[in-house]
Amino acid sequence: MAAPAQISQDELEELREAFAKIDVDSHGHIGTDELNDLFKAANLPLPGYRVREIIQDLTKTGDLHDGKVTFNEFANVVHGLKSTEVAKTFKKAINKKEGIYAVAGTSEQSSSGTQHSYSEEEKVAFVNDDTIVTWVNDTLTQAGKGTISGFKDGSIATSMPVLDLIDAIQPGSIRYDLIKVEDLTEEEKLNNAKYAISMARKIGARVYALPEDLVEVKPKMAMTVFACLMARGMKRV
Repeated sequence: MAAPAQISQDELEELREAFAKIDVDSHGHIGTDELNDLFKAANLPLPGYRVREIIQDLTKTGDLHDGKVTFNEFANVVHGLKSTEVAKTFKKAINKKEGIYAVAGTSEQSSSGTQHSYSEEEKVAFVNDDTIVTWVNDTLTQAGKGTISGFKDGSIATSMPVLDLIDAIQPGSIRYDLIKVEDLTEEEKLNNAKYAISMARKIGARVYALPEDLVEVKPKMAMTVFACLMARGMKRV
């Protein structure tokens, strides 16, 4: 099975890097018992029951080979996750803010008949990058602040977009007098990033990225920061 054409080359590379972290022997496949770790490495953490359902589906469709999952099969699973009804429903909620609480508070029934609640962070994991960027920019624009072109935007190295978003979510929370804005040295960039990560966690965002991830503008890790802030921002709607 080939990797889906709908996944961009950049995303495929990121998925390959995640796969390589788990496939340490470079066999080209991993065991189903390692699938949960693989999703985490790809910054797509899923509830344990959901991983088990994916394994069941792969078994039913004959896509497992001696209990092993290849990279292409993993890429197809990721593509499927991003086009599930959960993602569609969540995107509708973002476009219609009054519906966000209804979506965020619901549970989904698994094939086994068990009810499972999704946190805001889990729902954001299903949403594609463009949707997150749109939400971030809408929130920044409404607060009269600058926007980003994406998760490779050079301004992320200064942490200003993150700090501005935090202040947009919780007005007055950022002390701009503590921040260096222009002609930053590497040390000043790192100080800004440490402050940004600290303040994100302080307002309740479950950020696990490192300050260095912002300074070095690591797109996937920067995305997780904005996604966690998006999850936090939805709670104020």
